[in-house]
Amino acid sequence: MVRRRMEEVDARRLLGGAPVAIVTTSWRNVANAMPLAWSMPVSVDPPLIAIAVHPGRHSHDMITFGEEFALNFPSKVILNHTQWLGMVSGLQGDKIEGSRLPYFRAKIIDAPLLEGCVGWIECAVHDSYTTGDHKLFIGRVMAAQADTDAFDFDTGLWSLADDEYKPLSYLGGRTYSVLAAAFEAEVEQRSPEQMAEEGLGRELEEVEAERAIKREEAEEARHEQERRGETEPDTSALPRPRPEQ
Repeated sequence: MVRRRMEEVDARRLLGGAPVAIVTTSWRNVANAMPLAWSMPVSVDPPLIAIAVHPGRHSHDMITFGEEFALNFPSKVILNHTQWLGMVSGLQGDKIEGSRLPYFRAKIIDAPLLEGCVGWIECAVHDSYTTGDHKLFIGRVMAAQADTDAFDFDTGLWSLADDEYKPLSYLGGRTYSVLAAAFEAEVEQRSPEQMAEEGLGRELEEVEAERAIKREEAEEARHEQERRGETEPDTSALPRPRPEQ
């Protein structure tokens, strides 16, 4: 195990694995859909969700003028549809009709909701901000629903019982994943003093000690390869073409 420097623009890849959402919009009776991985809750009361959209995307203008959007959380059943919807612009034609994805009416807003998904959130634009090269739209949740085969309403968590009913997560490029298992932490609330006294971190210290040994061995192997001229230069921090969202 070796720690390696990353290009700053690639830091966002460390946040990969979050649910991907297909953002559907509607304006002047025209609908559009675009997959998006940059979304997060930003308030509980009122319920607000933020999404980041590049101004060059057709959905940016659809949200700006339509003042609403829906988040559709796809399952692996529509994995290829999800990827395709991000590769084609709505300026080229009706992507929803082209995808042949069935859809149904939302409860509050005009944007359609897509079948093949396991959860849906309807939002009205609450505010928006320019953040670097993206626009941050803050949506006020107007309605939400989930498939009972995918979401456990007793626990308030994704059930993870069936791969076909798990929300897709986006890792980057064309790579997606689904959640494999859930784990519960077994720790009680303690003060920092109690934590230090009871030695709860000893197990972590043992794990880190083993990792440190592996890192040292890997570093030694790398230095030996460099000495023999068998390694290529580290180009991780050199300028590269700007990646897509």
